[in-house]
Amino acid sequence: MAILKNSCCGCCNVRQGSIVVGVLFLILHLIDLGIKANNMSSMAAAGYSVSGTDAASVAIDVVAIVIDALMIYGVIKAISTLLLVWVVFVVIILVAELIIVIVVTVIALGLVGASAASPGAQGGAFGFILLILIPVWIIYILILLLVIYGVLVVYSHYQNLRDGVVDDGSAPPPGAYPLGNAAPPPGGVYPQAGAAPPSYEMQQGIPQKV
Repeated sequence: MAILKNSCCGCCNVRQGSIVVGVLFLILHLIDLGIKANNMSSMAAAGYSVSGTDAASVAIDVVAIVIDALMIYGVIKAISTLLLVWVVFVVIILVAELIIVIVVTVIALGLVGASAASPGAQGGAFGFILLILIPVWIIYILILLLVIYGVLVVYSHYQNLRDGVVDDGSAPPPGAYPLGNAAPPPGGVYPQAGAAPPSYEMQQGIPQKV
């Protein structure tokens, strides 16, 4: 059973919502890639070397763009595997970003602790760190909420494709799925073949069962 029946505050089903989620994440990853590429080119023009972390971040954005596009294609062509790949990839990236934010926070607080020798400097450093950490955590929380809702929508559509259920939660009509992939009837009970009438057995010369 799907987690969600509708998406986008009930204005569309999870299939349409999955396309909206895919397009939104594709745009966000394109914007992020453009910003990072511009920063790297500016650093290279200024004579600074590009770090391995920056290069890895750009590579992750490129992979994310490909997976976003494949997820949209999977929704259009009803390929459930592509939806599941997108869900797993997005969750892994979210966890990795959480680790990065925690590491940055710990390093920043460590710098504040290192300046404890001079009280005046400690107060200034703490204020500066807050100006950095607060926006970082706000952005991460917004991304977290967006990713959670997007994952729920896409995974709900994946469940519908896996179970052979249309978006309104009902079973598909007969013949809607190829032989061997059709969804079971409501209740999961298939009709049983009835016994032949006695007259048929007499006509065929078959002895009746006692």
